[in-house]
Amino acid sequence: MLHIILLILKIIGIVLLCIIGVIILVLLGVLFVPVRYRIEVMRKEGEEEPPVDVRVKVTWLLHLLNVLIRYPCETLVRVRLMIFTIWKMPFQKGQEGQSDQEDDVAEEGDSQAGTDREPQEKNSEKQSASTAEKIMSVEKEKIPTVTIQATGTEDESDETKEAPTFMDKLRALPVILRKVIEKIKSLFENIQYTIRRFCDKMKSISDNIQYYKALVESEAFHNSFGLCKEELAAILKSLKPQKLEAKLIVGMDDPAATGEILAVCGMLYPILGGHVDVTGDFERKRIEGSVFIQGKIRAWTFLRAAVRIYFNKDIKRLLRLWKKEAA
Repeated sequence: MLHIILLILKIIGIVLLCIIGVIILVLLGVLFVPVRYRIEVMRKEGEEEPPVDVRVKVTWLLHLLNVLIRYPCETLVRVRLMIFTIWKMPFQKGQEGQSDQEDDVAEEGDSQAGTDREPQEKNSEKQSASTAEKIMSVEKEKIPTVTIQATGTEDESDETKEAPTFMDKLRALPVILRKVIEKIKSLFENIQYTIRRFCDKMKSISDNIQYYKALVESEAFHNSFGLCKEELAAILKSLKPQKLEAKLIVGMDDPAATGEILAVCGMLYPILGGHVDVTGDFERKRIEGSVFIQGKIRAWTFLRAAVRIYFNKDIKRLLRLWKKEAA
């Protein structure tokens, strides 16, 4: 019995080790096996030719996983695992016709519903017109009484109202002066408060400028900036295409503009080298040619940059100082 239990545990341990080994192999493959990409762009002049023809292919681990994208000729997005297609999104022109038919059916339904609603809308308009006439008649009956009452009150108020005397004006003068003085005092207080607040704001801004200036001039900032610059350069270097070839024929309406384009390409020759060939057409306007780009990307480059930046002490210190100032 004990022998059988040990055998079962042995089998379970072997299965677990195999699973862990497969997971480790997959992680190592994802991190270190590069993802290769190839981009082809072509353009030809002609009425039946598309504006541009793009073909993108991405492969991983000896074409174990490959993705194909085509646009706009026979637009297609396809994902394959070895020889098995696991996802495909072709462009079907029949879908446009179906959508147009559905829109026509919806429009017909809306028109029928509109014809059914017409008599109901007419009846509702008649009812609203009759109710409006009733309301207007009632308001016309009420208007004379209201005007009589209003005129009566105005006459009574005119009779009871008396003009203020000179003594009343003298008695009210101190109150008026007191109110004017209070308003002038409140105005000066508001001006003083605004000036004080503006000075405090300017002082706060000056303190923040001095703080961030000292933060930028610190050694931690220089170390962090150097690290980020180094990792960014490594990422850009990994993204740089290994192969770049372009053959273009460029022609503009004005031959002088074509000459200027060729002059710019000549100035960029130290950067582009012999990979880009641009030929000028001084007779007619056209842009033709092909561009081929090939390269690879490794996930390890991005993971290494993220780990180094995340665990860097200088960057953590800068973040703490930034949060302290923001708080």
